[in-house]
Amino acid sequence: MHEFSIAQALVDAAVEEARRAGAQRVNKLTCRIGALRQVNDLLMQEVFGIARADTLCADAELVIEKTYLRATCPRCREPFTVREWDWTCPTCGALGEDPAGGDELELLSLEAEVPDEGRSS
Repeated sequence: MHEFSIAQALVDAAVEEARRAGAQRVNKLTCRIGALRQVNDLLMQEVFGIARADTLCADAELVIEKTYLRATCPRCREPFTVREWDWTCPTCGALGEDPAGGDELELLSLEAEVPDEGRSS
């Protein structure tokens, strides 16, 4: 279950960034995970709930953007998404080449609460 180690790394990175910004809590994390990482989205959401406990991310929402392997058709030069290992160009039927992407694992953004600096108590 590598989902837990990924969730823990996302929480650690988010907490570090939130502290650097002086945030009181993180409300939302958006990440990009490529299909080649073989991450189960439902399991990822579940283990994220465990990893975020007792951190600045305790109530944070996790948004996952999926990316897929892409290929380029040698005949019509059109890029296309490779799904379920089908390398056939949907336009002309040739076998795609020049694979790219699908292995991303990135924390894209955070939404966090930062205290107002100009307010007096």
